Amino acid sequence: MATTSDDERIVSLSEGRYLCGLLTLTLADDPPISNSELADFLEVSAASVTEMLDSFEKEGLVTHEPYYGAELTACGERVAREFRWRRCAVQRFFEVTSRVQLQSEQAYRIGRLLSHEDVCKLSDRFDQPCSKYCEATEPDECNMLVS
Repeated sequence: MATTSDDERIVSLSEGRYLCGLLTLTLADDPPISNSELADFLEVSAASVTEMLDSFEKEGLVTHEPYYGAELTACGERVAREFRWRRCAVQRFFEVTSRVQLQSEQAYRIGRLLSHEDVCKLSDRFDQPCSKYCEATEPDECNMLVS
């Protein structure tokens, strides 16, 4: 489990994937996002999405209405945007410094293992478009939002 810099909530690597997926789909389409849409996007079962969204709702990260869909709360969006920024910073760092093309999942895992301060240090080494969280407002704004 990892703690986000702005929140004391602890969100696991797996849970972060769901939040990031919800953010990506929200940027592409107005919320709420249906469980089946999120399940298809993440390639997981609808039952696991429902279980995760119920858990997130208890923690104040999403609002979820069964059979209607889910929406990130301000806190949930903040967490998802930090995770996206971490992944992007790690991917760009590897590309710029060593020309290594990390897969999104690899960069996401590395970004979650590093402290917030360490990711900031990586980000400071090159021209990072966002600072401390993903600032994209539409999915086509950033090629890092594709996956």
